[in-house]
Amino acid sequence: MEIEKLDLETRSKIYSYTKKVLRKYQKGIITGKLTADKFAENILSNGDINNILDEKYTHELDFKNSYINYINTLIDIQNDSLSKNKKKKYQPNNVKPNISEKIKLKSLLKSSGRTLTIPIDYLNANDLDNIIKYIQTGTIDLGNERIYNYVNKENTH
Repeated sequence: MEIEKLDLETRSKIYSYTKKVLRKYQKGIITGKLTADKFAENILSNGDINNILDEKYTHELDFKNSYINYINTLIDIQNDSLSKNKKKKYQPNNVKPNISEKIKLKSLLKSSGRTLTIPIDYLNANDLDNIIKYIQTGTIDLGNERIYNYVNKENTH
């Protein structure tokens, strides 16, 4: 089983867990002393991920390889974000969405019976685009699983 084929809730949990551990070892990742291979091996061997995903999957070669690729994706996103923050330059990932994009999202949320769990003002243009894609297609790109928790179905009583 590859990580891409897991359901979005499981992917979101794996994303949260992996990001938490990545932040813990950020210095080793930046220096290159901790590679995605070693990182994946440590996570898979300590057994904590088995609280999220059945152990039978974590021992499959397909899953290990896809998880290593996934970790590389998250590391690239993290390193990109860190380098942009250090430079204090124009940050395209932090561009605020324009009014028409916000209106489009609000309309889409209403028509699909969904709500945001965070204020729309906290979303950057990239997050907004990913949420729109998620609502329209039901898919989330690897590395953007955090948006899964930004959208909920409205409770109808």
